[in-house]
Order: sequence, then C-alpha cells, then structure tokens
Amino acid sequence: MKLRSLGGLLALTITLFTLSACSSSDKSGTSPSPVAPESPDAQTIQLGDRTYLLALPDNFSQSKAYKLLLAFHGSGGDSAGMRSLSRFERHSSDYIVAYPKSKEVEWNEGCDCNIAHRKGADDLGFIEQIIADIGQRYTIQEGEVYAAGFSQGALFAQNVACNLGHKVKAVAGVAAPMSRQLALSCAMQEPVSIMMVHGKADGVLPYQGSMHANFGLLSSPDAIARLAELNFSLPNPMLKNLGPDVDLIHYSNGKQKAQLVSIKGGAHTWQFAGFDTTTRILAFFGALEQPELPEHSQLIEVEGQKFHVRALGLSNDGPAIVLLPGFNYNYSADSAWFALLQPYLARHYRVYSIDRLGNGFSDASEEVSFGRVAEDLNGILNALNEKELIVVAFSNASISASQFYQHHHADINLRGMLWIDPDIPLPNSLALYKGYPADWYLANLDALLPHLAAGNWTERTWQKLVVEREEVAALLPEQSAALMDWNFFDVLSQQRLLVGHQQTRAREIAGYSADLDAYAALPLPASVPVSVIDSDFEEQDIQNNPDNAEALRLWQQEGTAWSQELAAFSGGQYISLEQADHMVMFQHPEVIQQAIDWLVAQGQ
Repeated sequence: MKLRSLGGLLALTITLFTLSACSSSDKSGTSPSPVAPESPDAQTIQLGDRTYLLALPDNFSQSKAYKLLLAFHGSGGDSAGMRSLSRFERHSSDYIVAYPKSKEVEWNEGCDCNIAHRKGADDLGFIEQIIADIGQRYTIQEGEVYAAGFSQGALFAQNVACNLGHKVKAVAGVAAPMSRQLALSCAMQEPVSIMMVHGKADGVLPYQGSMHANFGLLSSPDAIARLAELNFSLPNPMLKNLGPDVDLIHYSNGKQKAQLVSIKGGAHTWQFAGFDTTTRILAFFGALEQPELPEHSQLIEVEGQKFHVRALGLSNDGPAIVLLPGFNYNYSADSAWFALLQPYLARHYRVYSIDRLGNGFSDASEEVSFGRVAEDLNGILNALNEKELIVVAFSNASISASQFYQHHHADINLRGMLWIDPDIPLPNSLALYKGYPADWYLANLDALLPHLAAGNWTERTWQKLVVEREEVAALLPEQSAALMDWNFFDVLSQQRLLVGHQQTRAREIAGYSADLDAYAALPLPASVPVSVIDSDFEEQDIQNNPDNAEALRLWQQEGTAWSQELAAFSGGQYISLEQADHMVMFQHPEVIQQAIDWLVAQGQ
C-alpha cells in the first residue's frame, strides 16, 4: 500500500510539474509584463480552428522582404503573453513575428507524454501552415525562418528543429533543457543552428535535468551536446565567459552553431540580470554566418579577406611579438601551436598569433601559399596599427618571414626575427622537402580535392589530432603547464577536420615546392638580427628511417651550418637544443622567451 501510494503521489507530482513548470511565469516571482492590447501592427489571424498573433516591425513596408520569426509561449500561456515577454518586433526591423497559440494547454513538444500528445494536436503542421500563410501575405526572404520559445515552448522549438529543419534556419529556447524522449527520437532532416539560454537555478525545468520514465529531462549541457551531435558538429566545444555570471558552451560544424548560455543564479524566467535575452537571441540569429571566436580572438579584414588574429598581453609596452605557425610532421600549421607559448610570452609582451587563409577561423581561399602570407601580414599589422615588432616563425613559416623582411622591413620597425627549426634553402634539404608527400600532392591535387570534399580523409585527420594532442601533453614542462590553453588548442586544431581546411592543407602542400624555390632565391636578411633555435628533432627521423639515414643526416648537417651562417651574418643568436622535439613551443617556451628578450635588448 505504501508503494502504491508513493507511486500515485509521484505521478501526480509529475503531472503538476509538466503543467505548471512550463507556464509563462516562474516560481521565483518573475512574471511577464502585463499583456498589451492589440495595436495596428499586431492582429490575431485565424487559421481554421486555430489562431496566431501577427506582429509587424516599426516602419513596416509592404515592398520590403522580411525574415520570419515564430515565438512559442510556455505551458498555460498564450500569444499575447509571449509577445509581452519577448517583444521581438520592437527590437529589430528585420523580422515579421508570429506568436502562435497552442491548441491545448501546452505544445506537442516531442516527449510523447503530455496532454497535447494524447489529444493528437498537430502543432508541427500548424507551424507549417503559419509559415505558408505569412508567405502569402508578405515577402519573406528565402531560407530566413526562425523560431524561439520559452519554457515548454522552448521544448517545442527543439521539436521544430528536429522535424522542420527544412523550414527553419535556427531556433532558440529559453528556460528549458531537453526531454530525454526527444533526444532519442530526434532525427534532423537538415542541420539547424540552435541556441539555449538557461538559468542554473531554474527550479521548474531544472538545468541539471531530471529522471522520470514519463517526462525525463537531459541536463542542459548534455542537451546541447546531443543537439550538436545531431548537427554533426566538431567534437570539442568552445568554452567562453560572456560576463560575470554568464558562460557559453559553443559547438559548430563549420556552418551551423549549437550553443548553451548558462546564467549563474538564473531562475525560470525569460530575462536575466546582465543578459537581455531578446536582443541576444536576435544577435545570434543575425550572426549565423560569422564564426564564434575564442576569447581574445578577432577577425581582421584585409582586402576583403578576414584573418583570425588572437591577441594577448595588450597592456604591455615594447615591440609586439608576432607568431607565425608552420608545418609539423603532419603538415598541419595553425595557431594551436601557440596555445602555450602565447600566454607564456604575454606575461611580458603584446603577442599576436595569426592564421593564414583557410586555417583556424580565417576565411577560405583557393589562392594560398606561405609566400602570400608576407603581403597579408603587412596588411594585418597596418590594421592592428603595430609598427614595432619581432617576428617569430616556426618551421616553414620562415618562408613567410623571409619574404616579409625583403618586401616590408623598410616600412616598419622590425626589431628582429626568431626562426624556430626553419626550412633550409640548400640542395639536399630542398630535395627532401620537395619529395614525398609534396610531390604526390602536386601531382594528384585535382583528383584529391573532390576526394576530400566527400569526407574520405576526415576520420584519418581525427586520428592524427588525437595522437598530436597526446604528444603535446607529454612535452609540457611542469613549471609552465598551467599556462597551457587546452580549450584553445582543441578548438583550433579540430578546425582541420572541416573539409575546406583539409583542402587548404592539400593546396599548401602542393604549392610547397614553388614556395621553396622563391625562398631559396632570396638573399639572407642583413639589416635585422635573425636568431635561430635549432633542435635536433631530425635524430628521431634518422632512427626511424635507417634506409634514408644518410640523406637525413646530411639534411641535419646542412641545417646546422646554414642556421649558424644566418645567425652570424645577421647579428643574431644561434641556439642549439639537444634531445629536443620539433615542437619547441611546447617543450621549451623559456628558451623562446630568452631568445626574444635578447633581441629586444639589442635595440635598446
């Protein structure tokens, strides 16, 4: 009897929870604004036996094409209440806004567990009817239909994303996680960008979710991870702080976004202290074509192309330190290589890491080369208004640094350069660089690009990322490991999984021989000191390739001799590292800082 009574009480509690928890007022005492009467720019539209409230923006023009936004009320709410809550049409002149009314007390939101489900309410069909009806009345921009919801309306917005992805471009949900049932059944027809906003202290639809056979909820972090998975997003989320009590978890597949905004102390409400939900949702919808950037990152536009630049230590005086990434043994090169070095140096210097086109968050381009970077870099520095600098170039970024010096050192106060394991423009070394895989990529590029576009190398790229991360973790010195920005490393390096980035890498490798020829034709820098850090990473290659040991040993010897000559000719330092890895930036950041300190001291 006790068990039966407990079960009945629990069922009653869940029923009340489902009905009251999703209403448009929250238990903390925060309620929607009083319902405003209909105005000339808002009218109730009858569709069969159902209605929606249609709101037009200020200065509406019948001749203009608009975006369409549908906004869903919570359980027990109505169209006018949702309009009073959000007022989307008052915050943007770009949207016609429809506030639909659910057929039952709540929406058929995909849990297959509530009144609307039991009564067979075709809410998804109703939304399609509204889209079609408004499309007949007004001019709606092609592909520009959005949805947002509060509480149980947010759960319904997720159902719209799952089942009407061919109709809507993005959805936003406020004050709700995701039902476990919908998480299992959701099968998006097309990827849809999704924003969730949820208070961590929500006592109605809990941020941490709930367990129940009839109406279970995922936690909001698990919900956004599931929605990101359904969007085929990259695996590692970007973590950012948006304010004192506002955190962001962001996923992307390179086009669509899935993000959770978590409000510390936030209750079951639409609006939060320090976070204007309506304007933030509209900003999310308006920026879908722009990448979400890591903290401290920005996009710098040069001649119509945007470059990803990460800036740290901006309050520091003295010359700026510019970090240029180059190839590792997998021929990958982006700012992930500076996830430790940049914060390490930023304790004393202004430090910029810069990604070439088609790498990191920079724009894509079919015209990529290390030689081009010299001209791009000049434009980026002008945009940053940096006139005094030291260039740090890793690996074959010495190609870019050398050309930058030759073309622009007279226009800028270049205090010096530090080249880490630079490419060696001597015959035996050039022959090795131009051999496999560079010669293979050059010969097969036209066939390889569509092969990559089909996703055939994505899994192998992921496996390389996993191994690289393990190798980097093993290199970190204990005394500086706390400065390693793993989130930045993961978010940047996983961009290589994107098909466009894979194609950029292929183009760069195919163009490597031409880059090397241009590099070899340049004279040594003469008017600024160039220091060289020369690790003995070749030793590992020699041990692993005994059949090619002679050529590899000659490569190592050429590298040592040429690096010493360069440093002596230019007035820089030659720094030899024994038993060192090629990824000096992770293993020996202190050596790099000491070399930079020396270059800075030469100009004082």
